Amino acid sequence: MAGNKLTYHKSIKASTILEVIISMIIILLVFTIAMMISANVMRSSLSVKKVAAQAVLHEILIKVEQVKEPASQIYTVDEFRIEQEIKPDANFQNLLDVHLTAYDTNQEKLAELQKIIINKNE
Repeated sequence: MAGNKLTYHKSIKASTILEVIISMIIILLVFTIAMMISANVMRSSLSVKKVAAQAVLHEILIKVEQVKEPASQIYTVDEFRIEQEIKPDANFQNLLDVHLTAYDTNQEKLAELQKIIINKNE
């Protein structure tokens, strides 16, 4: 009995090549839809950054309006790099054109704010 081999002659049912291809296509579609959903979620999270950057620019604009002699400069607030450009208005000498731009850590423009203020120096 120890030397006898055990044989089992029942056939196993296998999938056809067509079934395998169809299942691979279904899996591929599911992964594609999942990637599109995750991309949309990541894009919408950027919107929160844009709102925060816009709020920072409004705060800076309020400070610029209070300063007697504002100047152009670049500085960092929180996670944003702010470019502040101030130049005299082309039409009126007593007005200044303030242009604020906020960039994220990847140097992508998040928000922009432009306003004409009264030059308190003159």
